[in-house]
Amino acid sequence: MLIIDFLIIMMMTIGLICTLAPRLCGTVIILVAATIYAMITGIDHVPLWIIQILLLLSFIAECMARGLRVFLTKDYKVSRIYSVNTTVCNLAGITVAQVGLGPFLGVIVWELMIGKAFLPRMRDISKVLVRLFLVAALRYICGLVMIMIIIQYMMKNL
Repeated sequence: MLIIDFLIIMMMTIGLICTLAPRLCGTVIILVAATIYAMITGIDHVPLWIIQILLLLSFIAECMARGLRVFLTKDYKVSRIYSVNTTVCNLAGITVAQVGLGPFLGVIVWELMIGKAFLPRMRDISKVLVRLFLVAALRYICGLVMIMIIIQYMMKNL
């Protein structure tokens, strides 16, 4: 029984991590883990309000958060994908330049050559990234609350 509990908690943890990625349905993974646990352990009666809360949190995280992400970032000159990719590539480029040229010279060379494409749009990019972070935080919190409810009410024998 302890192995089953461990595997289900591991599956829910993977679901929680997936809530941070916009294209992965982490809360659905958490719901599937709870369903598998209920089927394996033979839980006969799960209160209806627990099921309703879990479904509501999953709906908020998966459907409403996707719409919120689009709504919050639609009026900017830069796209969501451009904002994330530009930031990641800029940080990776700085790191590689620092490894090759040293910490001081690497940053200077990178910013003189490549950073000038990043800096003019930095204000818009940072606003988009903050909004994307807030939506990811909402999804993560929904997943975390789901796991706490599942552990509290379904996995009492831990």
